[in-house]
Amino acid sequence: MSTTMTTTDTSQEEARAKNLQTNALMIDVLAGRIIAPEPPPVDGKSHLDRVIESGLKVVSMTLSARADTFEDCLDMMYQYFSLFSAKPEKTLHVKTVEDIHRAQREGRLGFIFGSQTGTIVEKVIGRWTILHQLGLRIAQVTYNERTIFGDGCMEPENRGLTAYGRQAVQEMNRLGIVVDGSHGGERTTLDIMEYSTKPIIFSHANPKALSPSKRNITDEQMRKLAAMGGVMGITPHSMLTYRKVGVRPTINDFLDMIDYSVQLIGIDHVGIGTDLMEQFTKLTWEMTTKRMYPNPFFYETMWAEGFHSVSHWPNVISGLMSRGYKDEDIEKILGRNWLRIFSEVWDPEADLDETKLKRDTRLWK
Repeated sequence: MSTTMTTTDTSQEEARAKNLQTNALMIDVLAGRIIAPEPPPVDGKSHLDRVIESGLKVVSMTLSARADTFEDCLDMMYQYFSLFSAKPEKTLHVKTVEDIHRAQREGRLGFIFGSQTGTIVEKVIGRWTILHQLGLRIAQVTYNERTIFGDGCMEPENRGLTAYGRQAVQEMNRLGIVVDGSHGGERTTLDIMEYSTKPIIFSHANPKALSPSKRNITDEQMRKLAAMGGVMGITPHSMLTYRKVGVRPTINDFLDMIDYSVQLIGIDHVGIGTDLMEQFTKLTWEMTTKRMYPNPFFYETMWAEGFHSVSHWPNVISGLMSRGYKDEDIEKILGRNWLRIFSEVWDPEADLDETKLKRDTRLWK
């Protein structure tokens, strides 16, 4: 029997993909910078316009990373507040689930504030409240290195969450800030999942079983994440997607990561966090990230071929379709799973049942 697609079949598939791109709630839970610095225009289009044209409805912006300070975070917040004032017809600051729906209804790009480090708070626990009031909704406790909160994934001792780390998790749970385990050491993230009273996420991490980067997560971490209702964001970053050292991965390798994760922990626990950083120039990449974290990939190969630009989101949709995913499941991967997490965590009054409160007492043991 012939498997050749007819012109009608092809046009129907194209229409299906376009419908998903236009109407699905697409959320990148770890997007690259829109401003400060702004990526260069492509074919005369600003990066903001290219993100909107990609089909994305909401993006999470990294305000801080590595060892950034409280003041660094406030400075970056100011940059985005300025963007919202300058482009109110195209942007919307997301602080609630209703803001996500509003962004989609009004055709504006929703911005979630996130941090890839807990150093913005240091030992001043009250700063979590200040940052939450200003819109912080997602935060990691560590980057790659050790902090007062716990060990990052590059620390050889793998010592886990500290007392300050437990307090940070508790405070984020109380306020309604999603705890992000990305960049955390294996034991640190297992500790986070033990002490958190709400589901956590890995905004950008892939299965270590397929790509053995220190930044990726084990089957045990993935299963524990799913058991508590969490979601992991598959990323096309070459350092996390490669199958053979030094060989640039492709979008098919990225889709393999999705397939493996779905098969292991279920469709409800998989999303996408690209970490696409189009603001980098070759010089800034080679002089900063490449030097700080040696890896076999360079500026030209730092993301998977076929998903190395925000304009390539349609490739993901067509790729998932070609692998047999139903529209309902594609929509979960594109953003519905993130929406569920935000609905569960951002309401500080939610989940105060007896079981959750009993779990919370373990912070003090």
